[in-house]
Amino acid sequence: MSIRALQVASILVCLSSFSFSQDAPKVAPLPNDPLELATGPAVVPDTPEKRVAVLDLLERARQNSAMHAPGMAPFDIKVSFNSIGKDSHSTGYGEVEETWLNGQTWRWSARLGDYSQLRIFYQGNAYDEKPRGNIPLRIQMVRNAVFWPVVGNFASSLLRMATAKWEGTDLACILISRGGNDATETPGRRWEENEYCIDPKAGVLRIYSEAPGIYCVYDYDGGISFHGRVLPRRSTIVEGGTTVLQITLDSLEDPNRDPNQFIPTKKMISHGPGAIMVGPLRFPEIVRAPVGYNGMIQPVIVHAILDQKGKVLDAEVVQSSDPALATTALDVVWHSSYLPAPERNRPLQREAFINVKFTPTS
Repeated sequence: MSIRALQVASILVCLSSFSFSQDAPKVAPLPNDPLELATGPAVVPDTPEKRVAVLDLLERARQNSAMHAPGMAPFDIKVSFNSIGKDSHSTGYGEVEETWLNGQTWRWSARLGDYSQLRIFYQGNAYDEKPRGNIPLRIQMVRNAVFWPVVGNFASSLLRMATAKWEGTDLACILISRGGNDATETPGRRWEENEYCIDPKAGVLRIYSEAPGIYCVYDYDGGISFHGRVLPRRSTIVEGGTTVLQITLDSLEDPNRDPNQFIPTKKMISHGPGAIMVGPLRFPEIVRAPVGYNGMIQPVIVHAILDQKGKVLDAEVVQSSDPALATTALDVVWHSSYLPAPERNRPLQREAFINVKFTPTS
């Protein structure tokens, strides 16, 4: 076993002797969910060596799953999916296909319901076959799950780790928050934490949760090996206990390198650059609780996409144990405008997870 693996193992052993000494938080607990694996003791790596070991495990999972990482072998990928929900424009069968040579040369196409688009990245900008418009939330979710589930620089983040078992496999669940939390070993996941549950032996991501209530589960049975990586054959995204996306990796192979396919038409260029998908962002929104809600802060997670100016383009609640609060939180988000994106030379579409915190007045 490597030194890094031994350091991770020592953190896991610490969990067996963890004692609960912290005061109960003044916030409602996370709703019960069978996919929420970090429910027990969660420890903070207490030495630089242990912290590096945890970051190395996270980076190993990132390198296996990140399709757009520098040095990634060029590929052609085909993905199909089923989107499940109430809105007809975002449900049904869909497809995503991408040919990627490097960070400067790629193209992708997608369709879902009555939406379809072809995008070519050319000379630093993305050009679309159809005029500018927002990309459906479900398609952005599929792309995030397939191409970059582990995203961000975690060097300065607060790290905690819990053990869990999933389908007979021991997992290390790494909990990450970028601010607002103390480095205390309170049990269970916090509302502000991202969660990456990784098989430490195989170095692959099994469950990813950007926010409580939404989980992406990766199934490597029949997975595809590609230039030293192992990609899951199937992925499932669950929101509030309900499956909303079923994703299948149909094929992954070396690409056709015909340079002509990476040149947009004059019509595509005439539309101007399309919005680049970025995110996800996490931030809170404090709201006064309705009459009758006293005692604890009641969080509701709203999943949204925002344009460059902070306008909400689409939104849905991913979890709430109270339907009335869910409706109110969604209404709050739809009627809010958020901070604009930093000035850049191209438009953006930002994915956001907004923690609407209903705070009692007494």
